[in-house]
Amino acid sequence: MLDINYIKDNKELVKKVAEQRKVKDLDIDGLLSNYEKYLKVLRDVEALRQKRNELSSLISRVPDDERSEIISQASEVKNELSDLENNLGVLKEAVDKALPYIPNVVSKDMPVGNDEQDNLIIKVWNPKDGYLSIGNSLPYGDISYAPKDIFNHKDHIELGANLDIIDIEQSSKVSGSRFYYLKSEAVVVLEAIFSLLKSELLRRGYTPLIPPVMVKERSLFGTSHFPEGRDQVYKISNDNIEEGNDLFLIGSAEPTNFSYFMDKVLDKDDLPAKVYAQTTCFRSEVGSWGKDVRGIKRVHQFDKLEMNCVCTEEQEREVFDEFLEINEWLYQKLEIPYRVVNKCTGDCGYNASYFQYDIEGWRPSEKEYMELGTNTMTTDYQARRLNIKYRDGNELKFARTVNDTGASTRPLIVLLENHQQEDGSIDIPEALQKYTGFGRILSKN
Repeated sequence: MLDINYIKDNKELVKKVAEQRKVKDLDIDGLLSNYEKYLKVLRDVEALRQKRNELSSLISRVPDDERSEIISQASEVKNELSDLENNLGVLKEAVDKALPYIPNVVSKDMPVGNDEQDNLIIKVWNPKDGYLSIGNSLPYGDISYAPKDIFNHKDHIELGANLDIIDIEQSSKVSGSRFYYLKSEAVVVLEAIFSLLKSELLRRGYTPLIPPVMVKERSLFGTSHFPEGRDQVYKISNDNIEEGNDLFLIGSAEPTNFSYFMDKVLDKDDLPAKVYAQTTCFRSEVGSWGKDVRGIKRVHQFDKLEMNCVCTEEQEREVFDEFLEINEWLYQKLEIPYRVVNKCTGDCGYNASYFQYDIEGWRPSEKEYMELGTNTMTTDYQARRLNIKYRDGNELKFARTVNDTGASTRPLIVLLENHQQEDGSIDIPEALQKYTGFGRILSKN
């Protein structure tokens, strides 16, 4: 979250950014007013506590005939202090409740806009032509540079059924909508995508983790998925959980990966600390009913490999750029047409976002680009909530965090659609073949 003193010193900027980010119902003036009241009451409480301690020490040292007067004064101070401490608690609760809803400020390089149509395209690549020259940033809706079809492409749902590698019908009987069975070559290809990416991350010195997929509320609050994203998260009943804790299923390894560093003081020489984890993830998809119900694009359960980094302020942009470099390396290896999108203020996701790129892959069946992953700088917004610090000489500083969707189930969609052949078979990119052991998924028709 933002430091309360930063909000106080930059009130108009914080208000402006909140408006640009479409964060509504914020009472920043009320928050700051309560904070000033809190500080005043805190000073009064501390003064009374000191007076109480002084009176307590006097009781045993004064003559008996003076002791009752001291006891009476101490009693009055105690009652007054009790009232002030109650007031202090109420004010602190009001500040603590309002502060998490204040969004991060944004980079000067983030475009100002209302929704995804105001995002800007900054890079375009396809296997045939490489990088395309797009001049100034293109408007989001422009797909004039997209690959042209040479035959009528089937979508991944039809391909999956024809090749007997994706079964939506049976999963709906087992679990309902927005679930799926992957089978046979689809499983092998998806695991090959993860293996290809993991090999590159290990080569670069990233630390692999196998984290929990159920977390306490603090992890989700700490990464800014709570309070505003609570409706996207599945809660586990605490009836069958040790210690009666509420636990939540993760929608990404981001909360658990960053929580590994929670309440720690790192050494500056050990930064940046780059980690990754492949996990099964869960999302309720509330608000998307009726949208993308078919297929495996927007589902309740999926696998994802998340890349995360804890670093210093000086390192965070370099890490952000490295994550994008890895994203592009992967999709070029998969020979998938893609574009890089600079997200605008009205479409930049959760409150922690400071600067954000999406990478989107071309879906020839739909004649549109689809989000494959997001690369996000969050400054020290998450580190403050998770209490992640590092030692810089004699000074303790809050760390910076950067997160990125390395790969998920979605690349399988664009791989199947872009590498399909006219006979219904699927060519496997050369980079994956050492992991798959085959170069083509043959048509069953």
